[in-house]
Amino acid sequence: MPLLQLDTDCEGPLALNDNAFELCQEFIRPHGDRFFQQVSRYDDYLADLAKRESYKAGDTLKLILPFLKAYGLTDARLRDFSLQTVKLVPGVEEAYRFLRTRGFPMFEISTSYRQFAEAVGQKLGFDAEHIFCTEADLDRYRLRPGEEEELRRLQDEIVAAPEIVLPPDAASAADLPGPVKQAIELLDRIFWEQVPQMDIGIIYREVNPVGGAEKARALSQSLKKGGLSLADAIYVGDSITDLEAFQAVRAGGGLGISFNGNRYAVKAAEVIVVADTAWPIALLAAVFQEWGKEGVLELAAPEGPKKSRTLVLPEAVIEPLARGLAGRQFNLYEAHNPRLEQVAQESAAMRARLRGAAIAALG
Repeated sequence: MPLLQLDTDCEGPLALNDNAFELCQEFIRPHGDRFFQQVSRYDDYLADLAKRESYKAGDTLKLILPFLKAYGLTDARLRDFSLQTVKLVPGVEEAYRFLRTRGFPMFEISTSYRQFAEAVGQKLGFDAEHIFCTEADLDRYRLRPGEEEELRRLQDEIVAAPEIVLPPDAASAADLPGPVKQAIELLDRIFWEQVPQMDIGIIYREVNPVGGAEKARALSQSLKKGGLSLADAIYVGDSITDLEAFQAVRAGGGLGISFNGNRYAVKAAEVIVVADTAWPIALLAAVFQEWGKEGVLELAAPEGPKKSRTLVLPEAVIEPLARGLAGRQFNLYEAHNPRLEQVAQESAAMRARLRGAAIAALG
């Protein structure tokens, strides 16, 4: 039985939460949810359309930190809130326990703050050294007199700005409606001029969220721990922060899986899972172990001549998989599916059903 490794994003494949959104909703009042929605869509704009130099998807978690600090968030509150609010994907505890019996080394690669990533990892039995995530030590930063009030005022401006909605067919800033351009200009000024001039602005220079290229780098580092290569890896993700990791694992001969992903993840992965349980990940990992990547791609392919063989699995594997998948809803698709846009809509609908519409709409 070949030694393979499973690396997975945290929020989406393991947990139903969007911890940063929930922190803003809880601690930034009023309108913390609207504030985070604006910043999250601004993040999509910077990473996907503007392609701002030295900016990567997921840097939202850096941008919001001074504001959370201004509303009284501390390391202890962040840790306690994370532990109290973790909501796991249905079936994930049992599915990942099954994969552990199959000998899979498992790593969590998350843009989430460490306090939340470790809260999820503890519930699932991940070793702390197998968790790559964003380090955010809020207690080591201080607000200069007047900065708290100024940050709260700027938060009000962001909330009051026109809603940032990026048209699906937009290719550059020139394709955006006037009000959206106005909101983006406001956020440009706040995040790249005003906050950096404050003492608390040092957070923007010192905190480096694990997203984009950092996730691909973490994937490589995790494989080195066991002397494995990208061809031995399965990477599971669901958002724009996973694109570079998907690209890396695919280029290296491994397998990239979108789990209830948004449109970014669906278009970047090789296999797309739409499911109300984590058990399809266990199924695909078991098939990879027995039949290699080609077996997984054949399983996900539509019915037709391509499905030329029967993918037999050992009885010891079939029994727990059958129990875990019984009565659950799931579909598998390959990346070359001609109905990819419909698949993306189906994935988004399942994402919203499990995680709620507000979280599902985030990048």
